[in-house]
Amino acid sequence: MRRKATAARDLLLWAVLCLPLLWGGRSVLLADRYTPWEIAAGAAAIGAAVALGRSRPLPAMLVTAALWLAAAGTGKAVGCFPALAVMSYLAGLRVPRVRPALIALGAGTAAAVLAVPVLSRDTGDWFVTVAGIALFGVVPWLAGHARHQHLELVRAGWERAERLEREQRAVAEQVRLRERARIAGDMHDLLGHELSLVALRIGALEVAPDLAERHREIAGQARSAVTAAAGRLREIVEVLRDDTAPDPVRHGVADLVERARAAGMDVELHGPGEDGLAPMAGQAVRRVVQEGLTNAAKHAAGAPVTVRLDRTADETVVTVVTGLGGPPPRAAGTRAAGAGPADPGRPGNGAGAATGAADPGGAGPGGGYGLVGLAERVRLCGGSLHAGERAGGFELTARLPRVPGPVRDVPVPSADHLRRARRRVRRTRAVALTAALLTVIGTAAAVVGYTAYDAAASVLSPAGFGRLRTGMEQAAVEALLPARTRIDGPAVGEPPVPAGARCRYYGTHADPFGARGGELYRLCFAGGRLVGKDFLPVGRVP
Repeated sequence: MRRKATAARDLLLWAVLCLPLLWGGRSVLLADRYTPWEIAAGAAAIGAAVALGRSRPLPAMLVTAALWLAAAGTGKAVGCFPALAVMSYLAGLRVPRVRPALIALGAGTAAAVLAVPVLSRDTGDWFVTVAGIALFGVVPWLAGHARHQHLELVRAGWERAERLEREQRAVAEQVRLRERARIAGDMHDLLGHELSLVALRIGALEVAPDLAERHREIAGQARSAVTAAAGRLREIVEVLRDDTAPDPVRHGVADLVERARAAGMDVELHGPGEDGLAPMAGQAVRRVVQEGLTNAAKHAAGAPVTVRLDRTADETVVTVVTGLGGPPPRAAGTRAAGAGPADPGRPGNGAGAATGAADPGGAGPGGGYGLVGLAERVRLCGGSLHAGERAGGFELTARLPRVPGPVRDVPVPSADHLRRARRRVRRTRAVALTAALLTVIGTAAAVVGYTAYDAAASVLSPAGFGRLRTGMEQAAVEALLPARTRIDGPAVGEPPVPAGARCRYYGTHADPFGARGGELYRLCFAGGRLVGKDFLPVGRVP
């Protein structure tokens, strides 16, 4: 169903973009109408561009640029600029990278500069072609790119909202677990004390001299049952309490690396182990190494992994790099650039790794909170965790101070993503508006300048017009004419053209914007001679 809807939209787009071609083949306002073959070729080119538009947006834009070049180079550009504008906008919308689009537009402009002089000797066609690529290629592409950035911002906003909802659910679940642990502690404190008193009283009955032997045996059995119940209660509470739960990582850093090697990973270990660190810091170091190995096994199987521990007088830095052969050695006391909080929402960082498995080769699908939990553990030690790409690989770095300081608040990575996305959107919008404004101003200035030049180069003075006589040879007449014609013709409302003659139109004044800027001289030639000369007053220029 979705493919059919997409095909229907593409077919509708193709039909809409072909309408200017059909209009150019039937309009009475155009001196040179499109021939049926030109309409068919243009429709085929637009169809190819639309077909490539979704999978290959930049080639689709180049197809319409080539169509515009061919049409503008032959003086028939009026029906092709909508296709170039639409496909350029779609390329900006669908291609996130800027450099390929700029290269494509630059190549189209260079092709226009080189090819138009071959197709046409009229400098006006060259100007129209190059200005059209700037106006109908660059400006729509900038608008599409700005729209793409806006959609990315909206998508980032929704992703942030979903991430915050997941984090809120996780926090709520942690709160519930802590409350259950507190309840379990209360049960242990209250019931354990009461059970101890019951066991003590039953023990007194067991040694009472006036109690029968059978009753002493029953009292002994009751005391044993109460003691066993108190022991089972203590075991349950020990499991529920976070501060007394057994360490999930039972192996040191060296053992974790050896187990990873045994599982087939290419792992290197540099630096001392976690011996000598405080228990909580040592546990955090082991968890960082375990998380890095687990993520490497899950998301980059076969890539080399380097584990490095750097210990200075102030801090311990543990780094796990996947790919690239590992990080370079650091001097004592230096800090890694870009160290910061963990970014669990960034694609490719292995945020979903399961951190509970000691064997990285056997890690199963994670719940999406591997790095979140690891960052919390490092934060509680007073340190910071950074996870991100590094020159094509991935680096996980934790900094643990020797003397734990105050625990910092947990940052919200999605908010940072949102701020960066907003900056990109504002920057792209500013660039698009500035480029569009400069393009419009530059095009307007170029049009005015070219119009002034064209008017000055196409003036036939009244004296020169008066020296011309019908019947003169065309070569003698051309010696008295300016280098350019004012219009290619025909003029609106002009007298009938002599049979078999071809006419040229020249201006009477150099100022095209004045009150008499529209006056024309018409000279018609047939059989190598001047067969007609006419003065066309103001108001007859189309």
